[in-house]
Amino acid sequence: MENKEKYENGQLCTEILEAVGGGQNVKNVFHCITRLRIVPENRDLVDMEKLKQISGILKIIESSGQIQCVIGTNVPEVYADFVAISGVKTGAESAAVEEKPQSGVDEKKPNLLVRGLNTLASCVTPYLYAIVAGGMIKGIISLITAIGIVSAQSDVIKVLSAVGDAPFYFMPFLVGFAAAKRFKVKEVFGIMIAGILMYSTFMSPAEGVKGYSFFFFNIPAYNYKSSLFPVILSVWLFSVVFHFIDKRMPKNLRIVFSGALSFLISAPLFLAFLAPLGNMIAKVLTGSFAWLFTHAGPFAGALFCGIIPLTIIFGIKGWSAIELQNINTLGYDYMLPNFFYSNLAVSGAILGYALRMKKGEQRSAAISTGLVCILGITEPALYGYALPEKKPLAASMIGGAVAGATAMILGVVTYAFSMPGITSIATYIDGGSNFLKLLVVMAVAWGTSFALSLILTPKKV
Repeated sequence: MENKEKYENGQLCTEILEAVGGGQNVKNVFHCITRLRIVPENRDLVDMEKLKQISGILKIIESSGQIQCVIGTNVPEVYADFVAISGVKTGAESAAVEEKPQSGVDEKKPNLLVRGLNTLASCVTPYLYAIVAGGMIKGIISLITAIGIVSAQSDVIKVLSAVGDAPFYFMPFLVGFAAAKRFKVKEVFGIMIAGILMYSTFMSPAEGVKGYSFFFFNIPAYNYKSSLFPVILSVWLFSVVFHFIDKRMPKNLRIVFSGALSFLISAPLFLAFLAPLGNMIAKVLTGSFAWLFTHAGPFAGALFCGIIPLTIIFGIKGWSAIELQNINTLGYDYMLPNFFYSNLAVSGAILGYALRMKKGEQRSAAISTGLVCILGITEPALYGYALPEKKPLAASMIGGAVAGATAMILGVVTYAFSMPGITSIATYIDGGSNFLKLLVVMAVAWGTSFALSLILTPKKV
């Protein structure tokens, strides 16, 4: 174990490590936007009560075999220090561990939907920082062209567009890297698989060429740029083949033959079947949500936006993949804005609740967490006030539902991926009325939840 004193988060990481039973009891560790997610070898060695008392952890959640420590937006730094201090190997470096029941009790595996969402989240979350950066730049482009600072045809915009579009265009490489870590193979193999899908033979075939014959089946010439599902499925198939071969290959021959044989077997299969299937899944998902939001718009918006606080509380992930697919397929998205409305609704509910509190340190803390929600950080408010007190949670869910329905009636969409906070408003500018409609929905989200929280909360709680 490394010396904790030379790390900024050394004390926090050391306390977490001791509470989970030490580094030898950590099978794997990774993180999302706000949570440090630890998979223990033996659940019985984890001291949950000790974890809950650690300063710096907002909430402890146990789900899908993970001990989730809600840290906040500084979780990447905490994760880096935790890995360094503990010496735990992560992702592709983790040794494959056979799943065994702990203490004679069979662990209940999460259902297929939860496992699918967790897989999507683990393949998308690591590169959201690049996606958000690109989305914000595209929002800035929309802003400066809409107000006439720079011409949309200028070289300045062409350069900025290259910067903003890059993480979207080359998304398969980012996803391939993350998927390789998820399925426990070397990350370079994930990048290589993305390169195969993005190779010019398939991306830009000769005129009239729609596919290539490969022995007994046909490999279609599809354009996989900006895709998610094709590369995830392809990396999964490769990982299955690779692990089978690598375990049976003599150690001194693995570096030469394991990867080559795995690609010889898996590449034709994922090019012919799984990558096209991924394309089909993307189209079905996009089409299904588009149909739902088109034919039952207000209801769908109200339901989805209303339950968002619960999805955050229970750690349900994976929505980003669908939102990114919508942007890549449709050129806009109507789901991501709901997270913005929900964050505003949580802000209004917590600030309304704070006004009913007695003056003092607790009230100041509640006001601070309520204001931070506007930036897109709701965990402190949800875990610190909304969930324990219930009434602010109810107010935020109702306010979010009203905002979601209003947004669908008005037809508000976003044109780029960004963090769902006040800094993302530039991504709603389209040269038309979309931005003005957004302002209306923002007011509805915050105002409705604020008023409801004032009404529902007894004075001076």
